[in-house]
Amino acid sequence: MNFPRKIGLLLILVALAAGWSHSRELALPSLRWFFSFGATPDEIQVASPAEWSLFSWETSNRWLREHQGDIVGYGICGVMAIAGLVMIFTGGKFQWNPLTLRKFARFRSIGRGWTAYRILILLLLLAMLDQVLVGKRALAVNYEGRWFFPAFQQQILYEKDFGGSAEQEVNYRKLHQRFVDEKSGNKVILPPIPWDPTFDSDEVIRRPLLVIEGKIHRNGDKEPFNGQAVQFREDNLEIQSLASRFRKGLRDGTTSVYDEKGEFTRREEWREGKRVMEGSEEPSADVPETGWVELVYPPAPPSWNDKHFLGTDSKGWDIAAQMFGGLQVIFKASAMFLAITYGAGIALGCIMGYFGGWFDITMQRLIEILSNVPFLLVVMIVTASIGRDNVVLANILLIYCAFSWISVATYLRTATFKEKARDYVAAARVQGAGTTRVIFRHILPNAISTIVTLLPFSVAGLTTMLTAMDFLGFGLPDSYPSWGRVLDDGTSNLSSPWIVASVFGVMVTVLLVITFIGEAIREAFDPKKFTTYQ
Repeated sequence: MNFPRKIGLLLILVALAAGWSHSRELALPSLRWFFSFGATPDEIQVASPAEWSLFSWETSNRWLREHQGDIVGYGICGVMAIAGLVMIFTGGKFQWNPLTLRKFARFRSIGRGWTAYRILILLLLLAMLDQVLVGKRALAVNYEGRWFFPAFQQQILYEKDFGGSAEQEVNYRKLHQRFVDEKSGNKVILPPIPWDPTFDSDEVIRRPLLVIEGKIHRNGDKEPFNGQAVQFREDNLEIQSLASRFRKGLRDGTTSVYDEKGEFTRREEWREGKRVMEGSEEPSADVPETGWVELVYPPAPPSWNDKHFLGTDSKGWDIAAQMFGGLQVIFKASAMFLAITYGAGIALGCIMGYFGGWFDITMQRLIEILSNVPFLLVVMIVTASIGRDNVVLANILLIYCAFSWISVATYLRTATFKEKARDYVAAARVQGAGTTRVIFRHILPNAISTIVTLLPFSVAGLTTMLTAMDFLGFGLPDSYPSWGRVLDDGTSNLSSPWIVASVFGVMVTVLLVITFIGEAIREAFDPKKFTTYQ
């Protein structure tokens, strides 16, 4: 089986697997992406039977909103399956051009580009693991001999399913800690980063402090602790009993004392670990120096113990999870962008260059009009019209694709206009080749080298555009993880340098990788490397 047929078979298998898993209410890694274009369940307001009994624009729009994800998802699966069938039935006579193989070999010999290409493939494979690496739902839960797999199913499991009483979704991080404390043999297997990219906030992080040689220390720190720490009641870990200031590991300053209900009662003054004044005439009982906890409010610095490997932002969202989710959005957007932009641009450019005439003149006037329309203004108008919370990735991509196909079509128009005057095109016509065959089987393979070099730089431009739009506040809503939003949060909280450093490092790395690939492709496909002048 040759290359096009292999790709076609792969597309069909992926489309069938995605449709089947969604119909079975499964959430398999990457395959669930096809159905992620609709509103989230919390955003959907289900209509009552009385409202559905009368057809109206309001009820029909609501139905479309409720089923938007399913419609788009099954639509993408259908398009992929059709494209796969076309490739299987039309790719039987495909053979690689020896010149193209030499270009691929040339690309592989360029060390920087080939290394960057392998890094990009590695990032893609990591992104395709999806909730296996990042997510708040547990990969597996063993409770009383039964196994559950919450991360791989659409069904929501509640706390009462695991011995709790609340009618709310399980917090698997707390469930894991509860099973550890109970030592009951039940297990919770969490992803390496047990946080969702969005709307998963750890508002207050409790970090237990250690007593070393009579002084309080952070875990792993050699220097004594400086800062504010609290103690909670042993019978109720949610009620605070003491709040004190520490300097050099000893209580130094004001200590607030709370009663059994958590209400403030009095203050005490401490100096270098000794009480010097009490706010009450009755002496208070000595409090043990163990059990102190540091409360860390967002943005919190990186912590391996709390699995916040890059820290949190001002909302308490994990930055590493947002970087991973943003990378997934970039890959998803790139696939759609390249398919739409280059599909339309190549087809229109070839037709414009081959036929010319009134079609070419009409398209040239359309290109001139679109070239003078401000892209940002269009996005602002659309966002204001439908509301930023209703914007989905497809909206932004369609607007961007409406402007991006112009450069692709212009390059192909010029190349096609030049290639159609060559002898091999006349020979193909004499032998009876039709117009479609001449354009797409003879002219396009000889004109595509220029377009191939544009692919990596188009992806880099898309990445920059999505980041800039979110940074300016006209991009995707908060339900999408975004590098631009994290960057905006980091510039607003420069006292927390880990925010800006994380997003800047990830962005620079990805853009450098894409740029190195683009430069290697441009050098490998340079026609001067393989042209002999006579």
